[in-house]
Amino acid sequence: MDKGIEQLEIWLYDVIKIGLLQYDFAEQSVFEISSRMIDAKLGGIARRLRRLGTLNRADPDWVEQVLRILGDLYLLVSAFKNKKELSSGLITSLYSLAGLNIKKTDLLSLAPVEDHWLVCGVEFEEEENLRSRFTWIMGAKSKRTALLLDFAFGRVDFQTRYLFRHSYQGSLYYYPGSFPIRAHLQDPLVVRKIKTFPASFENIEKYLDVYAHAISLNPWITDFPVCIRNVTLQKSGEKFLMVDSGGQVLPVKNSPDDLWPVYAALGLQSCSLFGIWDGKEIRILSWDDGFVHQSL
Repeated sequence: MDKGIEQLEIWLYDVIKIGLLQYDFAEQSVFEISSRMIDAKLGGIARRLRRLGTLNRADPDWVEQVLRILGDLYLLVSAFKNKKELSSGLITSLYSLAGLNIKKTDLLSLAPVEDHWLVCGVEFEEEENLRSRFTWIMGAKSKRTALLLDFAFGRVDFQTRYLFRHSYQGSLYYYPGSFPIRAHLQDPLVVRKIKTFPASFENIEKYLDVYAHAISLNPWITDFPVCIRNVTLQKSGEKFLMVDSGGQVLPVKNSPDDLWPVYAALGLQSCSLFGIWDGKEIRILSWDDGFVHQSL
């Protein structure tokens, strides 16, 4: 892994020397360096590199998106070179992010969180023969949120079935790290549905305080769950905004075509919105006006 990090550092310096507008970030161009990372057991870094090839160069935010990925990668390089100065939790997060996987069976020795868990949103990604499922859950008593990340290869289906808006009882084991988000739900049992979000922030400011704290503990967090109550959707030009009761605003990432039905159903009515915050925009997955509605 250390040798792979050395190769990555050289590649990053080469990219900057050539210049962002001159370097070819097409999928074929980043294939070589991403393959080297896979050979060095740095699969997590390889996935971030391949993401560079999926960005649309015609997007006005293309340079910002590329710089963000390159900046995160350089931060990874710097962290690897200074591992001895990091806390044990941050080192665990670093290796996990780089691609070192912890077996689910090894998690069972840790202390679990017992609760009833509501599925607030489910997303899927597909890359060649690998399918990824991102299931976001929230605890009825603990008020904690977690990500269940599962993979399926080829025609094989996911080992466990999770349905949006369904509730499950089970022991939740968080993967170790400086600010754990990903978790494993052991032996989930379907229970009576939870009709509304068990937990939400009072306003955007309080949520952003928690997000800032999380980033201070783990600077590589890219997707962070958010649930805020008493908010409305408002149109702003070609996009939508999420506005809380105090007038504070978060820009929404979803396409207007996806949000028009929600906007029409809610009107000026306030609700609770659940989504994923990437540090710049929120990707809304579901909403609650007394009943959790279909995931977007």
